[in-house]
Amino acid sequence: MTAHGDIQIDSDLDKVYDTFMKVILMELDIDSLKEVVVPDINGFGTTIDERINSEAECRLLIERQIKESENATFHFDRHHLRKRLLAGGLAAVFIEEGEVKLELPDGTIQFPIRISTMLDKIDGQWKVVHWHGSTPVMSEDDTWHINDWKKKSQELETKVAEKTAELAASVEELKATQTQLVVQEKLAALGQLAAGIAHEIKNPMNFVNNFSELSLEYVDEILEFVNELPQNETTDEIKALLADVSENLKKIHQHGTRADSIVKSMLMHSRGGSGVLEPTDLNELIREYVNLAFHGMRASKNPINVKINYDLDESIGSVPVFPEDFSRVVLNLCKNAFDAMRDKTGVSENGTYLPALTVISKNKNGRLKIVVEDNGPGITDDIRKRLFDPFFTTKKGTEGTGLGLSITHDIITNHKGQISIESELDTYTRFIIDLPSTNQTETT
Repeated sequence: MTAHGDIQIDSDLDKVYDTFMKVILMELDIDSLKEVVVPDINGFGTTIDERINSEAECRLLIERQIKESENATFHFDRHHLRKRLLAGGLAAVFIEEGEVKLELPDGTIQFPIRISTMLDKIDGQWKVVHWHGSTPVMSEDDTWHINDWKKKSQELETKVAEKTAELAASVEELKATQTQLVVQEKLAALGQLAAGIAHEIKNPMNFVNNFSELSLEYVDEILEFVNELPQNETTDEIKALLADVSENLKKIHQHGTRADSIVKSMLMHSRGGSGVLEPTDLNELIREYVNLAFHGMRASKNPINVKINYDLDESIGSVPVFPEDFSRVVLNLCKNAFDAMRDKTGVSENGTYLPALTVISKNKNGRLKIVVEDNGPGITDDIRKRLFDPFFTTKKGTEGTGLGLSITHDIITNHKGQISIESELDTYTRFIIDLPSTNQTETT
């Protein structure tokens, strides 16, 4: 099996794909299907009756194929396999081409086929979410299928535009509803609302992002074909249209990614940990996730040099916390500190500013105090009052969703603790967490 593109080897991904292909090609027991597909898998084959919108429909399709081929010998000769990782390694597309051959009692049927399969990494496991089988369509007067491509591209753009408009309306409706919930229940019901919306739009949003990215590749391939043609006014017009479509797809992907980021942040806001307190080496957790946040920042497109200072009270030892939630607190506070110091680095006039992050833990009189301090630009009083409000952000454009510190505040409250802010403009910002050092936290 040959892979194209700059990808990382993922044996689990290949195993899931191979299992799915063997099931639909009737080489493996149909009961294996449940292990490798999402319940709402959708797709379609080469005929109208091969549309599927669920695992159950997919199973029925395969069962029908098995029954129809009882008196035939079925072969699928694989000629070419193309594999792409998308969305930062959380989605993958396989495109496989070959020849289908059916040997019947009264003759042989043979035709070429292309099978496109899309997989998403869901909760750490690869699952097939979409499948499409197709055969070439012959044309007498459109050698390069340009007219057919234009028609399909226009249809795709229309569908994407409609879905984008629906998503935009959903986001606006969500914001309005969120404001009411803050007043009435202090976001108590937002998790349910977010989960409901995410269930409806997460998969369509993935398709918008993934297929816009895949379509950009197709545009590049079509452009290569056009460049091989004799150049004239028609080819120039085709190139111009391809350039316009490419720009449209880039905008679709940009705003689709933004909408997906909001949905994921809201799901994180509504989702807690295991609900079980675990004795945890708090200092070790702090070191681990400060380090993780630092290296994540260093791997980003705008890294900065930061000195990390630790002043951790080793007498703290093991503390009962929700580890998954508390690690999110450390990551959120460090990420905000790095972003603030990056902004100060950008406006520093003399170049002598050295970003520094200081993390302190103390155990005193049955209380734990954790301090995360940066020497960034500081925070004004009016902004400081709103920092823990949901959806409030000081970041520019589409860089932040405004949920990080709101999540942090809720997690600390769930630990029966408090979080406060101290700041001096152009000098420092200090987030102070006050927690009980004994098991005073209730499970959720």
